[in-house]
Amino acid sequence: MTTVDNRTESRADFYERLAGAHVVPLWRVPGTDAPEPEPAEVPHVWCWRELIPLMEEAGRTIDLGSEAERRALNGVNPARRWGTTHTMVAGYQLVLPGEDATAHRHTPAAIRLMLAGRGHTIVEGEPLLMEPGDLVLTPGWTWHDHRNEGDEPMIWLDGLDVPFVRGLNAQFYEDFEGKRMQPLRVPEDDSVARYGAGTVPAGPRPERAHSPLMKYSYAATLESLARLRESEGDPEHGVTVEHTNPLTGGPVMPTLACATQLLPAGRRTLRRQHTSSTVFCVTRGSGHSVIGGRRYDWEQNDFFVVPSWTWYEHIAAADSPDVTLFSMSDRPMLEPFGLYREQVG
Repeated sequence: MTTVDNRTESRADFYERLAGAHVVPLWRVPGTDAPEPEPAEVPHVWCWRELIPLMEEAGRTIDLGSEAERRALNGVNPARRWGTTHTMVAGYQLVLPGEDATAHRHTPAAIRLMLAGRGHTIVEGEPLLMEPGDLVLTPGWTWHDHRNEGDEPMIWLDGLDVPFVRGLNAQFYEDFEGKRMQPLRVPEDDSVARYGAGTVPAGPRPERAHSPLMKYSYAATLESLARLRESEGDPEHGVTVEHTNPLTGGPVMPTLACATQLLPAGRRTLRRQHTSSTVFCVTRGSGHSVIGGRRYDWEQNDFFVVPSWTWYEHIAAADSPDVTLFSMSDRPMLEPFGLYREQVG
């Protein structure tokens, strides 16, 4: 008994000395020999009906400019202190009629998915008209501001890679001169005119990692989905189109991949899991998803998260219009290192 006690005390002393030396024994670190990923994040749905009253209250009480650079409510994963996933954050942003959100830039990349109202986002001097369902890019370190010249609120889904960039200690931010709006340098939707028709201008190509096309219209996306659906004979599990860089065929951003899928009423997708985490936003219809074995209901303008390496499938309600689901994922962060993996079952 004395020998056992001495051994226990000696081992405790050993571990205490390891801690004092600022090292940790690998054999005591949980998960180092796990056979597959064990994400800390959990599935969750952020409901438009629940959050819009809070967004409207923010519009009444929070002054844009003097109190907040952006009037946005970010979705926090219930298993995290901040961030919708470990690499991305998503949430709703509001600009009221007649308001402007002054120009700034930051190294995190962002996407804007318009949900309600009509107005402009200005990116590097290009005014981009935003209407419901449109996807607008504000790539990292590009000047951008938002302007509501209409008579109804603009509300969109923000999606950013802030947690990833922060984790790399690479986040920088800068206000435009005098914290004002940037001047317009090209006509409205200039990048759409140049790159949005499936052809690109001849000559030298822009040396940038992100897509030169700053807006992907919902109308054009629906047309692409309809053509794909017809050519594939109305597939049982729906159809999906990726929003791509027209110069490379790759993702719209170096860190973010975006897609839209159409799921006919009453249909369900294949069950799958992958190492990328994904934020989905419902742009039309209603239904539910089974994520990690649990049901999550959703309807138009709701957004929800599927953690990495978690089984999921989507089911469109039988009495719903055909569902369209927008998705944003961190797959481009994984693919260059051979870390992206997917299973369908």
